[in-house]
Amino acid sequence: MGNAPMPVGKLILFGLLGLVMAEAAVFLMVAWILGISGALLALLATSVLGVTVLARMGRRFVRRLADIVAQRDFGAAGTRSSGLLTTLGGLLLVLPGFLTDGIGLLLLIPAVQQRLRNSAPDRRPRPSGRILELDRSQWHDLPGRIEDSDRPSRPPPVRRRRTPP
Repeated sequence: MGNAPMPVGKLILFGLLGLVMAEAAVFLMVAWILGISGALLALLATSVLGVTVLARMGRRFVRRLADIVAQRDFGAAGTRSSGLLTTLGGLLLVLPGFLTDGIGLLLLIPAVQQRLRNSAPDRRPRPSGRILELDRSQWHDLPGRIEDSDRPSRPPPVRRRRTPP
């Protein structure tokens, strides 16, 4: 038996189990300091804060989407914003537990959001410096060029079965 890598499902399960155990340990420590009612009240307060953040983000998202559609500026939809991180922070605040609340609160801080956005890999292709941008009036189609939609499609390859000898 070799050391085979653990399946992703098991890793997720162990991670969630570890999170639940850590959250329980932190809750017991906070309950020991604040008392059970104080700890429960703190969890309730952070959940209410999370619901408030999510409701605010939902309204902002609907307004932004309406602006994009009204202005027909669909390129604005791809711009990077802090909305995803704020929404994730709100979701983490709604979940019961002080560890997830702490991470959720951190994600609501604009400086943390900016740092995370700057450190995230940018998936958009970067210009190589060899791109020439032209207005529509400055370019035209070359005669004799075949567009992709005008090209004849190739028939699919023929697959032959091997006959046993």
